[in-house]
Amino acid sequence: MTSFQQYRDHHDAQGPLVLETVAAAGRRYQGDRAGFVIRAIAAVLDVVFVGVIVVLLWIGLWLFLLIFNHIIDPDLTVEVTPPSGYFLLAGYLLMWLYWTWMWATNGRSLGQYLMGLRVVGRQGRRFGWKLAMLRSGFCAVFAPGLVWAIISPRNRSVQDVMLRTSVIHDWSSSSSASSPESAPESSPTPVSAPTTSPPDAGE
Repeated sequence: MTSFQQYRDHHDAQGPLVLETVAAAGRRYQGDRAGFVIRAIAAVLDVVFVGVIVVLLWIGLWLFLLIFNHIIDPDLTVEVTPPSGYFLLAGYLLMWLYWTWMWATNGRSLGQYLMGLRVVGRQGRRFGWKLAMLRSGFCAVFAPGLVWAIISPRNRSVQDVMLRTSVIHDWSSSSSASSPESAPESSPTPVSAPTTSPPDAGE
């Protein structure tokens, strides 16, 4: 019996596997740069996901202080309600760590996965930790940079322009096809007589 991992390895060797549940009308956008609306939806989903974690941490700390505050602080000099400012900073930090981890390891966050998106570097491949840290920090502290994707003819945000990244439509279930900044191996080609061909068209 073929295991699921063997099934994935088989399709990864043949190239990215487009999910069969994606409508045929949507598959023609595979590999195209994503627009502002779908990227904004993915970002909102990420913020909601991280926000839920921060709220749960706040509730957990509040319950801890409510139960054990009279033991830890008999004089009740510490407020039972945790200061919200610290959790706002924690939200930014968690957002940065979350995007850094997801982009460096998988090329997409949870919201981008749900919306069929992937972040790629200048060569169309998944980038490494350094660029992931820079991009996630840039996105966390300057979220309005995404608005530039409305004006840009290539649907690129300010972060994409500065760091030379792109967000594309990608419904493939393969992650190995987007290895970090490594050029694919090419097999040697036989030497042939020079031929004249028209020059490539510019962008």
